Amino acid sequence: MQHIPATVEEQLLLKSIKEECPWENLPKRLQSTLSSKEEWHRRVIDHCIKKRLQWNSCFARKVCKEGEYYEEMMRYLRKNLALFPYHLAEYVCRVMRVSPFRYYCDMIFEVMKNEQPYDSIPNFTAGDALRLTGIGRNEFIDIMNKCRSKISDAFAGA
Repeated sequence: MQHIPATVEEQLLLKSIKEECPWENLPKRLQSTLSSKEEWHRRVIDHCIKKRLQWNSCFARKVCKEGEYYEEMMRYLRKNLALFPYHLAEYVCRVMRVSPFRYYCDMIFEVMKNEQPYDSIPNFTAGDALRLTGIGRNEFIDIMNKCRSKISDAFAGA
């Protein structure tokens, strides 16, 4: 489902990002709603990351370094329990050394560490993670129960 910009400022913002408009050429109305050039760059990067765009073909390439962009994108995707970005795998796997298997292992570990339920993982992400790691709902619950029993055993022995 597409998000329709609610305000004129949002519409101007999206139009300016799509046109790769530098800070200096932004309409004054838009400049006044943003606090600084840095905030403009932040909005550009956030937009590109949310769209999962490749750095070398998006506006972000003009406002940040490639490594920073992909590091931030991977943090965003992990935090939001999103699918591995297979379309960016050449950079993510080769340069960042993050395989889809490693990505999902880290994600599942974070979900467990934060004691979130398995159902907090979106269906497509959970399906892909199961395909690569072998950890589905039952395995997740089993691992969590084993961890809890080890913790309670450790406290019982103390």
